[in-house]
Amino acid sequence: MLRRLATSIIQTRGVKQLVNIKWVRPEYVPAYKQEKSGDLEGLPKIPTNSLPEEYALSEEIKDAPEPVKKIFSVEHLGKKEYNRLVKKELINRVRRHKYDENTAETRIARLTGHIRCLQDTMEQFPRNVKAKQTVQELIDKRKKLLKFLRQYDYKKFEWLLEKLNIEYKAHPETYHKLSRKESLRKLTEMHCDDIRRNKLADYRNLLESQQGPFLEQKLNALKFIRSEQIDLQLPITVSEQEIKKVEQQLEDWRKNDEIKQQAKKKKRNILLD
Repeated sequence: MLRRLATSIIQTRGVKQLVNIKWVRPEYVPAYKQEKSGDLEGLPKIPTNSLPEEYALSEEIKDAPEPVKKIFSVEHLGKKEYNRLVKKELINRVRRHKYDENTAETRIARLTGHIRCLQDTMEQFPRNVKAKQTVQELIDKRKKLLKFLRQYDYKKFEWLLEKLNIEYKAHPETYHKLSRKESLRKLTEMHCDDIRRNKLADYRNLLESQQGPFLEQKLNALKFIRSEQIDLQLPITVSEQEIKKVEQQLEDWRKNDEIKQQAKKKKRNILLD
């Protein structure tokens, strides 16, 4: 009843101020962002003086002076060589042997390296439409490979996620468009639930505060009934166990009430400070 009333109040013109509900549209997050793609880390740290693979195997470069090595390093050769080293570093984390190039793990690692390089490019040039389309296609392709690996080898799937520091985010089964009307309806339901919860909590506190005096009256009444039955030599209907049980309940209530009062004092002192 309360939920229907609050919903009708929101939908009525001129009475929206009675319920303090404000709807804010969620911030748009592009699909290439790490929050959406599931990449929990950025590009691996590769030293700028690292040599590309084709130059690192050369015998002449080993004996060359430092200025020559610096010219052939990644710092001077450009972004393309740096991206190759990024992919190689990620593939080396998961490859089974040095000739492993086409297993599901190495393909996912290669895609991950490409995705993270393009994510770094998009951070620098957010209007690069071609890079945006490419990274979204690669993310979808990696999701399909991860889904395949998850279905056929779940232990390796978890190991791969840990090695590459990825969070698996599957494709949604159904597409649901966010609307203001539906969001307001959900916010209204949450608001009504909070009102109901607060009223129940207040009513519970009221009943607990009245429990002590009620137990005292009950205890006195039971003692009076028992003493009168003994004096008048009537059949005793109130046993000692019932009286002890009420005494125990009253003692427990007093302890709990003392703890609550101390908590209220601490809270009041914190607010005053």
